[in-house]
Amino acid sequence: MKAKYMLHLLLLGFVLSSCSKPGNDPLVNLDPGTYDSTWWNRAPIRLIQTNLPEIQAGMDMDEYVQTILEASANTVLLNVGGIVANYPTKLPYHFKNPYAKEDLVGGLLERLHSHGIKVLGRFDFSKVNETIAEDSPGWLYVGTDGKIVNYNGQVHTCINGAYQQEYSFEILKEAITSYPLDGIFFNMIGYTTTDYDGTYHGICQCNNCKKRFLDSTGFKLPINPDMGDPVYRAYRAFQRSTSNELFGRIRDHIKSLNPKIIINTYTDAGVDLITTESSTSLSDRYDWNYFATGNLKPTLGSYKDITPSNLIMYFQAIGYRHIGPPPNLAKAWFLENMLHGAPATYVVIGTMPNHEDRLFFPVLKELMGFHKKNEKLFTNVASACNVALIRGAYTEYQGLIKLLTEEHIMYDVLEPSAIGSPRTPRSLEDYEVVIIGDLSNMDDRQARVIDEYVNNGGKLLTTGITSMNDALGGRRNELGIKSLGVTGGYEILLQEESTYLKVSKEDKQVIGGEEFRDFDLMMMFSRFIKCNAGENAHGYFRLVPHTMFGPPEKCYYTDENVTDVPGLIVNTYGKGKSVFIPWQLGSQYNFKGNYAHRVLFTASLRNLLNFERLIETDASPLIEMTHMVNRNGAYEWIGMINHSGQLGSSFRDPVPIFNTRVRFKPAKPVKQINLMRTGKQITFTQEDGWVEGIVPEIRDFEMVLCTY
Repeated sequence: MKAKYMLHLLLLGFVLSSCSKPGNDPLVNLDPGTYDSTWWNRAPIRLIQTNLPEIQAGMDMDEYVQTILEASANTVLLNVGGIVANYPTKLPYHFKNPYAKEDLVGGLLERLHSHGIKVLGRFDFSKVNETIAEDSPGWLYVGTDGKIVNYNGQVHTCINGAYQQEYSFEILKEAITSYPLDGIFFNMIGYTTTDYDGTYHGICQCNNCKKRFLDSTGFKLPINPDMGDPVYRAYRAFQRSTSNELFGRIRDHIKSLNPKIIINTYTDAGVDLITTESSTSLSDRYDWNYFATGNLKPTLGSYKDITPSNLIMYFQAIGYRHIGPPPNLAKAWFLENMLHGAPATYVVIGTMPNHEDRLFFPVLKELMGFHKKNEKLFTNVASACNVALIRGAYTEYQGLIKLLTEEHIMYDVLEPSAIGSPRTPRSLEDYEVVIIGDLSNMDDRQARVIDEYVNNGGKLLTTGITSMNDALGGRRNELGIKSLGVTGGYEILLQEESTYLKVSKEDKQVIGGEEFRDFDLMMMFSRFIKCNAGENAHGYFRLVPHTMFGPPEKCYYTDENVTDVPGLIVNTYGKGKSVFIPWQLGSQYNFKGNYAHRVLFTASLRNLLNFERLIETDASPLIEMTHMVNRNGAYEWIGMINHSGQLGSSFRDPVPIFNTRVRFKPAKPVKQINLMRTGKQITFTQEDGWVEGIVPEIRDFEMVLCTY
């Protein structure tokens, strides 16, 4: 029977792949509309950033522009000022590029604008040339050793010094009033305490920081970064408030000079685009497949008035900027940007013609060309999902994304600061399930919003030490989220090897007999919250702490080792329900990919929270899927990225995956389905609000476009 079914699928896939209709362009009559009045928000941006070494100031500008055009970019980000001025600055403390024989910024701006290409100017005020630093010691960062940081002739400045607080405003004024820039990008903002070697130099001890912190808090500057120290927690709050204050003033200054200029950097304070970076490094053994996804989704889910700019960094590491990462890895990250509806980006050191590692360039041109040809499909789109993931600890976040992606569960990501915010594109109540992954610090308002969500009928899944601390990191006596069903206090058990969770018959009856049929123990190599279930709550999976191990003769435990401490708590709260996993399930799955942890996650959603999938598919777990809907009601599409080419640290060409069934609920009745990567049209069935079809082949990626 199974063989007959597989043969049917193969034959059906062949028939569907033959249903190509040349000349039937599905984009002809589509009107995606516009999201707002801006050119940049939820719009089809194709950005190339060229980080120009100062010695390339004498470049052939026409050749540079031609390569930008050949790559189908519509936005360019290039160096203007800060560490090096690439224009004839008249300011005495703005280091002018000694290799520039003409006005590089002016020449490139004129040429790029003549082709309709937007230009963002890059500025970096985190450092000044050592010749300038000698004259202005009050501008500089001072480490805990009492010394400044001079790295290859560039000296670290302090955010509270006059260079960043005052002189940067003069540089920005000169550049903005001299050139018609479309945007400003700021690099290395805030409190910079490490150099490019990764050496940590400590909390800044300059006189400006000492005075400002004392005036603000009444405390002397701390020396050690210890979250157990209330003075250090106050310093963390001081860092945030002073950074936001400075950036607010910078934004007001820029907008007063030119209100049309957009602002782009690594924070959400006063910006139009939030920058993140997807890059490889020498410190990571394996690179994260979903790096771009994890970077851009928090902005898309948290802000309706900000767009993510996740930069695909084309270098192997900071120390190897002239060598690119594996092209298939860069391609996967690029596709994640594109198929989540975010700007398509690429960053290269220098210019593309002069780069000594050009292996990815043909791929970049092809993908940028695809984006340009189909840019209607990347205009004014939103994700179609019923799950919100609130970002917590990084490894937990990585593991939860891995779980959701492998299980083809569509989801949005929210920053903790977006909980209950009016700036989010959707409210919490729009989601069937909210997942919070090991978010230790929460203020009382955030915890209250979550409790109200559950009380009103929401479904909550949390992991780790969520809500254990207040907003500044101070330890609470009780967990902040009451809907978790935990009564009284708690105890933190540290990670210990040979610790398990016992799976009983009762556990299997409630959570999933079929799923848990073949195992009675689960690995638990994680920090753990030892707590008690409340009156309306029930605990499952009993903790078996640190059992004997060594030679096989001594590897065992007895019934006496099995405690009454639950490894999962289910609670009814008002009209809603919560599942609390008091350990780092996501981090564990990210670490080892253990099958039991995956089963626990999916069973919690399906059997305990009665979660309803919006997409049903037999797609390989190696296929990352997205589901995007046009806000103007013109179309929707499902993106599919093939990650099968990874083997350890190698990223080879993905293996083609054939005959993938997809069943989903569209926003409207579907008239036609086109595969945009292969250019084919497929047949489908439509019944009871569900559409079902088969994607014949997924090589690197596919876009399943549905028109109404």
